Amino acid sequence: MLAVLVGVALTLTACLGGPPAIADGEAAHGFSLPPLLNSGKRISLSDYPNQPVILNFCAAWSQPCKVETKVLELFYRRHPGLVIIGIDSQDSRAAGLRQLTASGVQYPVAYDPRQAVGGLYGVPGIPTTYFLNSQHQIIKTNLGWLSIHKLQRAKVIMDASPSTPPP
Repeated sequence: MLAVLVGVALTLTACLGGPPAIADGEAAHGFSLPPLLNSGKRISLSDYPNQPVILNFCAAWSQPCKVETKVLELFYRRHPGLVIIGIDSQDSRAAGLRQLTASGVQYPVAYDPRQAVGGLYGVPGIPTTYFLNSQHQIIKTNLGWLSIHKLQRAKVIMDASPSTPPP
């Protein structure tokens, strides 16, 4: 009986849990979302061909995101040419704008209230950050808050990652 219950629980978890998170080494999914801040047009990963990208899923209701957004903004200002795309997920437009404005964010932030793109990526929680190489392969994933030290280490890996996929 216990084995049957465990089997049912595992099946339900697999069916209801959504897609699994994209693993490091896999190609990032393309997307196009409306802007929330710092863009006059839809924000798409394809707008940054041949450039490494930091893709950050955040929300104003998340306490770690409030700190992380300020850290990302500081890192962005210290590294001209760095591409960071924020994706405000499962949030109201007003709350997202208040949070980003209060943090002085200058990088583009897309609006994804239903977490459609987060679903494609299998984002397990907020905040989650994906570091992509210039071919938009995921080379590192960070679950939870970021620090300047984590960003510096990830940027070194992004910059050193091959610009073409291995054979």
